[in-house]
Amino acid sequence: MGEFFMKEKQNDNIIFLNLIYQNAEMGLIGIDTILKKITDEKLAKLVSEQYKEYEQICQDVKDILIKYGAQEEEISKIKQISSKIMSEMMSINSDDKKIVKLMMEGNQKGVIEIQEKLNNYACEDSEIIDLAKKLLDTEEHNREELKKFL
Repeated sequence: MGEFFMKEKQNDNIIFLNLIYQNAEMGLIGIDTILKKITDEKLAKLVSEQYKEYEQICQDVKDILIKYGAQEEEISKIKQISSKIMSEMMSINSDDKKIVKLMMEGNQKGVIEIQEKLNNYACEDSEIIDLAKKLLDTEEHNREELKKFL
């Protein structure tokens, strides 16, 4: 019974880590799709910095997953394509302000998803909790930085 409980906790940790990974991966896909459409140099620089933050979070997840003997689960190809098409369509003939709004909406979805999981996270791996909080802080900070371009 104790071994089952430990495996259950480990599975919850892996599931949460993959949620963090996929959330950051969505940020990477979105930024990658719209970056070339941004005309404001300062905004492009900010978005490029945000891209690096999401890359670091993805790497941090991979590093922790290794400790659990697991690998990251990437977003399904359907979600990837859907996200790219959505970002592409939303940014066609869009000015920087519309792109900023789109990015802020993505940040908000990420905050809601991660905060909900964090509130219901029963395990106590402080490394995972810290990483989830880092992603939340990143999402909230990025949204605040983007507000300047509205």
